Amino acid sequence: MVNTTRNTKSYWGLAKLSIVAVAVALFAAHASAQDANGIISGSVVDAEFGGGVSDVRITLVGTEISAVTDKDGRFLMGDVPEGEYTLHASAMFYKLSRIEELEVEAGNIARVDVPIYGDNSDIVELDGFTVKAKILQGSNLALLSERQQSSSISDAIGAETFSRLGIGDAAGALGKVPGVSISDGKYMVARGLSDRYNNTTMNGATVPSSDPDKRAVQLDQFPSSIIESISTVKTFTPDKAGSFTGAYVDIKTKSVPDAFFLTLSAGVSYNENANLSDILLNSGASGDWKGKDDGSRAVPEIASRLDEIEGSIRFLEPEDAALLSDISSSFSPDMEPETKSAPLSHGVSLSFGNRFELGKGNDPATLGVVGSISNKRGFSYYDDGVVGRYEFNPDGFVGDASFTEEKGVESNEWGAILNVALRPNANHEIGINSSYSRSGEDEAISRFGSRQASGSALFRVKNLHYTERTLSVVQLYGEHKFESLKGARVEWFHSESTSTQDEPDFRLFYDEIPKEGLPVYKGNFPAPRRYWRDLEEDTADSKIDFILPIGRNSNEIKFGLQKTETEREFEESVFNYDDNARGFSADYVYDGNISEFLSDDVIGLNPETGAVQRYIEVSSSAVPEYSGEQTIDSYYFMGDFRLAEKWRLIAGARNENTELAVQSVSANGTPNENDGSIDDDLWLPALNVVYELNSDSNLRFAATKTLARPNFRELSPFGSFDNIGGETFVGNPDLMISEIENFDLRWDLFGEGDNVVAVTAFMKDISNPIELNFVDGELTYVNVDTADVHGLEFEARKSFDFFGGDTSVFTFGGNVSYVKSEVARSADEISQKEAGGVVVDPVRELQGQSEFVGNIDASYQHFKKGTTMSLAYNYTGERLYSVSLGALPDVYEEPSGQLDFILSQRLGDKLSMKFALKNLLDDSSKKFLSYEGDEVIYFEYKKGITTSLSFSYKFY
Repeated sequence: MVNTTRNTKSYWGLAKLSIVAVAVALFAAHASAQDANGIISGSVVDAEFGGGVSDVRITLVGTEISAVTDKDGRFLMGDVPEGEYTLHASAMFYKLSRIEELEVEAGNIARVDVPIYGDNSDIVELDGFTVKAKILQGSNLALLSERQQSSSISDAIGAETFSRLGIGDAAGALGKVPGVSISDGKYMVARGLSDRYNNTTMNGATVPSSDPDKRAVQLDQFPSSIIESISTVKTFTPDKAGSFTGAYVDIKTKSVPDAFFLTLSAGVSYNENANLSDILLNSGASGDWKGKDDGSRAVPEIASRLDEIEGSIRFLEPEDAALLSDISSSFSPDMEPETKSAPLSHGVSLSFGNRFELGKGNDPATLGVVGSISNKRGFSYYDDGVVGRYEFNPDGFVGDASFTEEKGVESNEWGAILNVALRPNANHEIGINSSYSRSGEDEAISRFGSRQASGSALFRVKNLHYTERTLSVVQLYGEHKFESLKGARVEWFHSESTSTQDEPDFRLFYDEIPKEGLPVYKGNFPAPRRYWRDLEEDTADSKIDFILPIGRNSNEIKFGLQKTETEREFEESVFNYDDNARGFSADYVYDGNISEFLSDDVIGLNPETGAVQRYIEVSSSAVPEYSGEQTIDSYYFMGDFRLAEKWRLIAGARNENTELAVQSVSANGTPNENDGSIDDDLWLPALNVVYELNSDSNLRFAATKTLARPNFRELSPFGSFDNIGGETFVGNPDLMISEIENFDLRWDLFGEGDNVVAVTAFMKDISNPIELNFVDGELTYVNVDTADVHGLEFEARKSFDFFGGDTSVFTFGGNVSYVKSEVARSADEISQKEAGGVVVDPVRELQGQSEFVGNIDASYQHFKKGTTMSLAYNYTGERLYSVSLGALPDVYEEPSGQLDFILSQRLGDKLSMKFALKNLLDDSSKKFLSYEGDEVIYFEYKKGITTSLSFSYKFY
């Protein structure tokens, strides 16, 4: 298993940041060696079958400049004098492709992806294919070609789209993919299936989760500045892990650049709710700007001596009373948020890269380095939040609690990547990809309202919650093509990654202020308390693939091995406050002033009485810690065959052996005996068929089997209290792996450039799906019998040249998905609801599934002026948010839409500007319960409109 030392993690992150800084300095010193000519870079793709074409000769007509594409179809021509050129691409068994009016500017890179047709194609004339460069430049042709050639049903989104639509992170990017929506700003829901049924990798390797309750990767931690493309695979092939049903997402980070570059970007943003206003915030700590707690929130060292204190609080020995006083006084006295002025949100990033040719000739060895470092500080706020909790009787909803909520958040994020790749020649590449991200989020919440249990008294809740997350990934990889073995290829990687989530000194304060009488801070609600939670998940992932071509029709056999090992450690410490009534002075009363709750006058020893007054103690947490181990050993084989001119068959199977075990520790420190474990071996067959209707259109069918595993938390049979919702979640050690049968049918039509139309139908039958449910009065995870999911996806994108010429283009595109799902309710869930007068169907939809999801965008691009304007709209339909406890209808999330406007403008050769208006409609984020026309609010707030302005400067 993976071995890591927790206290070296921060040093490792700082080391990587230092490496980046050194690399920038080295590149800056090298910059003077760059010449004033331009560069042409791109790839050659098979226009009929998709995919890169190797060994294609690229020449500039009228010059002696030429290049040959590598194993992936990529090429680069350096030291090209400024001017306008015609480019020729030629290869055996292919017709000539001509790209006209390709402009090269001194000091810049002209990028173009070149389509090339087979010599037996009847789509183009015998003398080849001709197109003007402007039609191809700035398109997603390479990504569409990859999709067209893919052995599975897939979608992809790349850097060009990130820029055009103002996408800031991987979560924002995936929200634009057909059939995908984003929950809570970070979690992916694909085809109505939430985190359990989706898989996220980086450069093909498993990424660990830092969420204690989910296996989901928090996608907002991947900034778009480090991403080259994101591919979303929706049908299983045996060369990929079988633990997905909705989508398999691979985030590909930037690799070898075309030439030296150094770009500095900086920007500010203004949210109408938060920035330049007085908002609710935590007092914070001096080191928060680093995205890391500076130690001021750590448990005081002296607190470890609490177990030395023996006896009743009323009869403590003097030395024990003095020790308890010192311990209680060592914690920060702050228990409520404060009001502070929030500046503009801002961010800065530096990205750089270079390639070094380590020899001469047509195929010299190449060393490539690319890296970036970024920092972002942001603020969000609302004071119009509404929170409601209810009971239900035959007459309808009865309010149990109703609050107004004010919430302020300050976040500080750091990220860095450093990727190094060596290409000894066009057929081999080895490299190291490393990335590190760290974020600190300081959250302050204040709730005022009423509870049924509190009568007419005002009930208050104060939260101070700091969360620190880190993700570090180091991956060694290799890609090799052996011409002497008829083009056989070997691809491999070994990746080690660590994800952490720390919540130091999460403070919760509750009190009641009655209309008459004195405020109280404990009673029929929890006493003020403090939490320390630490989670670490380490993953080691190794894989090797062998690809053997057969014949000249792109037939191949592929087989390989993969081993993925994951370890998780979770620890929790809980302290709460209590009083020794005999210790207080006779005139002391709690007057509702929270800032004085832990003042020196009331905490610890009272000099008048000589006894302890208010003190801290260890709470009897249900589980102070748990650990989990998972090992997945896999092997697979598959074949990719062209059975006839238009038919392609991809078939095979994957075996996955899963060993998963959880060990939790009870509050008294003894291991629990009924923890969950899984030892299972499954075969996962896959059949994908592609019928090429013509050179621009495919019909795809897939029938596959995949699986979904329970996560560590779900197998652990302990209860954990949700401080926000008020529910207690209990794991289930008897959970089984879910098995899913998937059926997909897609029609694709690929047009000129990145024009595309696609329609997809899909159906999924899930055996033993894992759902959050109520059994014997507890909220727990159970295997229900079956679930069914089916739906349709439609996608279209088209570019128009309304004004003629080649100076500008309008692009319109979008996608819409319709998804229906059914899962059987448990007998306990139905009986509890009906006992309270709530009549429900025996089936319901899956949690997190929206019936409708859609994206529409329109863009205008003027090539000469360097202007791009985009308007993008995202719609997420109503979805089931959570299954309610007992006799209550379920909680749903209201449909919402977001409209964004983005303007990008080139200001000279090196400077560019981007202006954006986000969330122009400012729809409410609303969750609700309803029954027979009666609707009540569960939670509602508004994010506010955000305006941003940023500039980027290319030094070289």
